[in-house]
Parts: sequence; C-alpha cells; structure tokens
Amino acid sequence: MIKRPVIDTLEFAHKAQHQTLQLRPEDFSRLTEESVIVNDIVTANVTGGVQEDGKPFVDIEILSGLQQTCQRCLGFFDLQINSRSRFIIVTREDQLCDIGQEEQDVNTIIAEKELDVVSFVEDELLLALPMVPLHEDGDCESPQISSEHTSLTSPFKGLK
Repeated sequence: MIKRPVIDTLEFAHKAQHQTLQLRPEDFSRLTEESVIVNDIVTANVTGGVQEDGKPFVDIEILSGLQQTCQRCLGFFDLQINSRSRFIIVTREDQLCDIGQEEQDVNTIIAEKELDVVSFVEDELLLALPMVPLHEDGDCESPQISSEHTSLTSPFKGLK
C-alpha cells in the first residue's frame, strides 16, 4: 500500500500543481468490496489550476482496466475506464451547485485542507462503473449444462 497523499485543494489549484499516481488493487478497499478486480495498475493524473473566470479547479483523469461479473450470464468481462472530471473548488456550502445545474463532467466541491487523493480517485472510479454490469449484446457466455442434467424428467410431468 502506498503512502496516501493528501492535498490542500485551494493551494493545489492556485499553484497549478500536478500529481500522477500509480495505484494497486490493495489501495482500493471499497472497490474490491464491490467484487471488481483491478487489473494490475490504475493510473490517475490529478491537476490543479484556475479557470479564466478565476475559479480554482482540480482535474482528475483515471485510466484503468477492470474486470467485472456480468449480471446476465455471471461470466467475467473487461471494462476499460477512461474518465476525466473537473471539480470547481468553492469555499462555502451555499456556493455548491445543484446537481441539476452542474455541467457534464464538471462538479463543485468544498475546499479541504487535507483531501485524501487516493479516496478521491476511488470515489471517481466507483462512479465510473456501470450501474448494472453487463456484456455487450450477444457477448454473454451460454451456461454449459452437463450431460447428467439433460436426462432429468420434469417434476411437473405428472400434473394434469
């Protein structure tokens, strides 16, 4: 497990700092609780800056290969995550945008003196997962029925 980096979000943004993280499955306790297997390494780029309108932001880009269980056939399938989000930093709760007013891929967060970057990345990874993990149409594996089960008689055969 890596040393968990923390950032002061406003300072990180105003100084236009950047961090690249190479994270392993053991760094993500909640992700593995969801039965998602992280393939080797998750790369996360976290970049701070200030927009032209003067609003400080933190961008997060995540690249990862995950393996999930299809809810239709229960077979594994690979899922590639290539996620990019911008977080506008505000200093007061009343400055937070209503979810319906936020632009796609742009969110607002309250400034924090000590933001755990690994937890921040894990939150974004969890949000990038599909609500119902499924293979693409036609890619599901058919369950294999063994020959011993094919000769069974129906329990409903004798009903009239």
